[in-house]
Amino acid sequence: MARSPDSLEGTRVGAYELGKLLGAGGTGYVYRATTPGKGKRGRAVALKVLTAELARDPDAVARFEREAAAVQRLDHPNLIRILDIGRARGLHFIAMELVSGPPFRRVIRERDEPRRVIAILAQVADGLTHAHARGIVHRDVKPDNVLVSRAGRARVADFGLARVADAPSLTTDGRVLGTAKYMSPEQAQGQKAGAASDVYSLGVMLYEAITGELPFVSDTQHGFIFLHATEPPPRPELRPGYPPPLGRLALACLAKEPVARPTMAEVAAQLHAALAWRSWRRPARWIAAAALAGTIALWLGFPRALAPLAHGWFGAPVVRALQDGALAIRGALP
Repeated sequence: MARSPDSLEGTRVGAYELGKLLGAGGTGYVYRATTPGKGKRGRAVALKVLTAELARDPDAVARFEREAAAVQRLDHPNLIRILDIGRARGLHFIAMELVSGPPFRRVIRERDEPRRVIAILAQVADGLTHAHARGIVHRDVKPDNVLVSRAGRARVADFGLARVADAPSLTTDGRVLGTAKYMSPEQAQGQKAGAASDVYSLGVMLYEAITGELPFVSDTQHGFIFLHATEPPPRPELRPGYPPPLGRLALACLAKEPVARPTMAEVAAQLHAALAWRSWRRPARWIAAAALAGTIALWLGFPRALAPLAHGWFGAPVVRALQDGALAIRGALP
């Protein structure tokens, strides 16, 4: 009989002392664990243990170990690194960096400052671009799989559904992997997931972040799967503070056909461009306001300077009216 997840707390798996259960997903359970160390305490890690159901499936074990080994070769500041892969007491596990911080879902729910949200999404796209360039597809991109450190750095977690894109599939035919709310149309239809599938899922995250709503709403997973596979997303209504190009980017990522979506590198570039747009927009407002104030001051202080523009063109009547208004204002002043 398989042991319950909670029953592993306080036990040892291989060289790891298991602590609190941190979470559970479709492929396994994640615990806070401690590695052996020279001192009284070793290094804290996150240990993911494959579910008992999947552990009885030789294909699932092979996929789990092979994909973990592939992800272990990734090295990027926005990806959580895999430190170890092993098996002990009939359990299959991977040890990962332990990141303290909330999931991106909480950032979205709390309606954090737009610049911070865009920066997190850009970092996620950066990390996934790195993975895609090395043939690794995540296949389960969602807010719960993005952790945000205290310093504001995004770290993409749980490549448990990742695969080497060029390798033969070990996924059982027809088995749907992923999370329905963020699932690409091709995954929803049981087809092979590629880098464009991650782009679609990131597009759902982007849409949710900038609007506060998912592009599709359903009461069931099958409903979400049907909508992602068949229905066009509604035009996004952006929350205040988000640049309009992000709405267009979200819709581009949500194209039904994978070939119609931008690459993850292109998504990252546009998100970084949105950050730049956000950074200069406020100074531009001050510059425009200062220019307007200077123009008004010039108009009131030197109305006769407008004389060359007061005759001989279609806008001359407006200029004369401005000139007369300025002279009238000056005459009324004490």
